[in-house]
Amino acid sequence: MMDVDRVPLAFRAQIEGRCQVQRINRNLDDAADNEAYIWAREWLRGASQRPPEFPEGVKTQEYRITWRFVTNSGQDEGIIRPVISGTGSPFYPGSSMKGAFRRACKQVFRDRVLKYCGGDDDDSQGQTKPGILRFHGAYPVNDWKDESDLVDLVHPQQEWQVEEQASHSAFFMMSLFQPRLRFGISSSKTLSEEEWAEIWQVWETALGYGIGSRVSAGYGHVTDSKAPTLLTMNLKGEGLFSQRVNGDLEFRPNMFKGALRGHTLRLLGGVTTAEIAEDITKRIWGGFAGHNGSVVGELGIAFKCDRNQLDDQTQWFKLEQGQLGILLLNVRDEERRQRLRKFVIRLMKFSMMLGGFGKSWRRSSHRKFFSNKDYERDIGCHWEFLGKDRSLYQPFHTLEDICKYFQALHSLMQKWVTQEEGQRLDTAGANWRESWHRDRVQVWARFDDDMEPISTALDWFHQEEDAASHRSIKNSHLTGKLNQIGRMWHRMYPRYVKQNGKLRQRGFIEFLTIFPDGNATGDDLKIQQEFWQFLEEISEFDRVW
Repeated sequence: MMDVDRVPLAFRAQIEGRCQVQRINRNLDDAADNEAYIWAREWLRGASQRPPEFPEGVKTQEYRITWRFVTNSGQDEGIIRPVISGTGSPFYPGSSMKGAFRRACKQVFRDRVLKYCGGDDDDSQGQTKPGILRFHGAYPVNDWKDESDLVDLVHPQQEWQVEEQASHSAFFMMSLFQPRLRFGISSSKTLSEEEWAEIWQVWETALGYGIGSRVSAGYGHVTDSKAPTLLTMNLKGEGLFSQRVNGDLEFRPNMFKGALRGHTLRLLGGVTTAEIAEDITKRIWGGFAGHNGSVVGELGIAFKCDRNQLDDQTQWFKLEQGQLGILLLNVRDEERRQRLRKFVIRLMKFSMMLGGFGKSWRRSSHRKFFSNKDYERDIGCHWEFLGKDRSLYQPFHTLEDICKYFQALHSLMQKWVTQEEGQRLDTAGANWRESWHRDRVQVWARFDDDMEPISTALDWFHQEEDAASHRSIKNSHLTGKLNQIGRMWHRMYPRYVKQNGKLRQRGFIEFLTIFPDGNATGDDLKIQQEFWQFLEEISEFDRVW
């Protein structure tokens, strides 16, 4: 009789007791004992060591994926994993390639779509005409067989980060890390080299939009992309690497989309209902629509940088230069594009003013700004605009300028909901922990003209006792703790002022963003009230929103 426990996980039903590859079990002594890692090891043992070869006559080109790539096979319920060939090699299906090519061809050579891809022929009384091109898909040709690189994570955090719902879970998925893909196309007719060059031009246009799954989150984009881009911004930053379940470190560009999408929700949630805010956010950034599947958003992100800058032997990275691109995925109307451009610029200014990107984004870099230089834990992050993009810094001469900025931003969000989306406002806003509503958020600020500043507020997060100069909020509901999101953001924002028509840096602005707990009782209520009193009567901070 067959021993069912010897059946490889890839051939087991995804049900309790047999196989649940997507589930993360953090109680295991060794992360490699999670079924996702076992699944990957079994896959690699059976996979051919040589990449497949295309048949003779197939034209090929190779392209490098900047970060990660996945084509969801849809074969196993509950887990995203690549399509796998009979030899065990992951591949990008020819049918998917043809669909992407057809969409791009409509833009580049609209009159050749029928010739290349086939379809209904108007001259043949509705009969289908085959195209001359055959799309053979793609295989990775570099070394993709690293167990740690293959096992990826999906971690939906909207409810946890923004809405104050305690339940949140990460899930395993399988994706390829920086593969070099060889694509194949053949033709049933002899074509000139010039026409083949134009065919690859169409394919490179298709690649510009990203291929595979999760493209709006940064997956499936190639180096030297010809993507239609809404705008690009040059940044530098430092912070914590993301950590895989097995402890390996990874710089994950999808952190930028996570931040921008989250702030879109927060800002819209301050002026309209939760349902409307979520619908508008899905339209812009995409998302899940329950039983109706996923929504393809209008915008996506791609981040380019020299990964040699990133030393993943320590948990802290310092990136001297990178370029964040906001991609146009599904916007045909030029006027809508221009309005989205203004919206994203406002969103990016807000994101850079009050927070950051990636792990521990709610705190300023302790390495850079904490008074205790002997503090051993790496916490927070710090991001800055570079070069010409320093013009995106909001110039503030006085605290009153900051007040006016937040009032204008609130009004612009109201106009976006009513005029751009045709939806209604709601004076109460969304009932979320972090909706940007006057009754739910406070922003405090102080000017620090020192170009080598030391944060005032970070002491309050870590000191055990109160003193004349600070109020300890360590381990309180305001600062958060393990498995509990805090109610405060802290940011050291480079302060720029206009002098003789030019932006010049003059120190920093220290921001505290606080989302008070309206249901606080007991010690939490006491801490909250005493801290508000301290901020107003003793501290150097002034309330600006």
